[in-house]
Amino acid sequence: MDASHSILFKLITALLLGTLIGAERHLKQRNSNLVTHALVSLGAASYASLPSAMGFEFDLRMGAQVITGIGFLGAGLIIRDGTNIRGLSTAATVWSTGAVGVFAGYGQLLLAVETAVFIVVFNYSLPKLGKYIESWSAVAPEQDRIYDIRLTCPLEDEIAVRAALLQSLNASKLQFRSIKSRLGESDESIEIEAIVFSKSEEDSVVEQLVAQLSLRSHVAKTSWSKTLDDTQ
Repeated sequence: MDASHSILFKLITALLLGTLIGAERHLKQRNSNLVTHALVSLGAASYASLPSAMGFEFDLRMGAQVITGIGFLGAGLIIRDGTNIRGLSTAATVWSTGAVGVFAGYGQLLLAVETAVFIVVFNYSLPKLGKYIESWSAVAPEQDRIYDIRLTCPLEDEIAVRAALLQSLNASKLQFRSIKSRLGESDESIEIEAIVFSKSEEDSVVEQLVAQLSLRSHVAKTSWSKTLDDTQ
């Protein structure tokens, strides 16, 4: 291959800038990590560099197709969790990282660096600005109330207790998130944990539900706790 058509420097630049963006996302434990952003930037640069590497004239169409494809990738990072939508900022970051790769692939290295710096700075600073603005809002930001319900029963009664718990949850205003079982303090007992959530305070509903379940003969111990969902 003609050395004048080498894209190695472009790929290295795209990889480093994508890694920089991914590091910020990785530190915040988002849905995508350092590797995802590095590969998105590298892949975008590879495709955008293809026309020049093959000796063709400058072609913007390749970059447009790359950004469209990365848009579909970002859409897969968006998760619906009950009434909440998660992953929007991460999906937008992945899509923007594709632009960094395209700039690098086209040889516009200064534009690639500037875009990457803006992405990192904005991802770091804008959430803080958003919280500051919320502090002046007359309407408090809406948060889910997360309820952790735990029941302990003999190992042989696990199925019956899980069924009773699910039946009680279906009849309540609470929205179901997950349920799991694990061995209790002894090998003959099992602890069933259900995570549910609500937009409003439902402490009395949860207390009544747990109290009713505690009256069942095969339920040995019950407990529940509440936290606010701060990840929205």
